[in-house]
Amino acid sequence: MNQRTIPFPWPLAVLAAALALPATQAVRDLRADRLLTQSRAQQQALEVDQAIDSQRAAVTINPRDARLQEALAESARTLWFFRRTDALKAEADAAFAAAKRLSPSWPVPHYEHARMYAFREDYARGLTLLQGAIDRDPNNAAYWLERARYLDLSGQTQQARGAYERCLTLNSGVGECRDGLKALEGRP
Repeated sequence: MNQRTIPFPWPLAVLAAALALPATQAVRDLRADRLLTQSRAQQQALEVDQAIDSQRAAVTINPRDARLQEALAESARTLWFFRRTDALKAEADAAFAAAKRLSPSWPVPHYEHARMYAFREDYARGLTLLQGAIDRDPNNAAYWLERARYLDLSGQTQQARGAYERCLTLNSGVGECRDGLKALEGRP
């Protein structure tokens, strides 16, 4: 009996494997995007617990998506504002950190993370976090306005004045910066 072996088509196997990886990621992306869209609808309907659960599920499916991490961070932050639980604070901090790590040049997670602490009047922490946004986008007048507000609220009048001026230099149409400077007139 003459047995013949058929050679394994290695080039085709490698090609099939190379094509399978992007397809798998595309399916993950679609599933996570559907959950994110669902969470936005739930937020609009004020179903906040269901919305954050949908975002958690999206992050579980695709944990390397900075946009999903950012959405989860903002939801956890908002719930923390009202519920004041350590678990929500930790979840928001972790999701903001993940978004920053996954997209190092994106200023938004730094800005939104800073707002989390400023809302609770921890301006020193807010300023530290906000600096990450300014470092990544130094020509964003809104970041300088936010910096000026934190400095003003923490009693750092001279630095606040400088931040308001920088805001106006970047965008002379920002009335809040002009108003902020006027409010600082006569203060040391």
